[in-house]
Amino acid sequence: MNWALVLAVAGFALSACSKPENPLLSASDGQFARLIEPKNAFSPSCAAALYEPDLFVKQYNGLKFSQAGKIVAVSEQQRAECVAELQKRAGEAGMRGDITREHLADERVRQRYIAARKG
Repeated sequence: MNWALVLAVAGFALSACSKPENPLLSASDGQFARLIEPKNAFSPSCAAALYEPDLFVKQYNGLKFSQAGKIVAVSEQQRAECVAELQKRAGEAGMRGDITREHLADERVRQRYIAARKG
């Protein structure tokens, strides 16, 4: 039996089973910047809700005029809404493929977010 052929077939089989690359990591810097910026001047950054919850709370509260509407932490509902918003915005920014919760939860994406915020 030809071992080179066996190894080639095994390598192909393994590569076919591997996870596809995270589109958030392969996105251009411009696409990623567009993804993580706040939707507008009157909304906090959804990326901050996932990667810097304290910043999200500060941004959110800064947009509220009364004490009654302020928050102390990111709620699960806000987090879910932000995941949906980021998934939608990824397509608008030109990122290919479906963005999953797992893609957003990837530690490497959080690190890229932190690096992009520091400039």
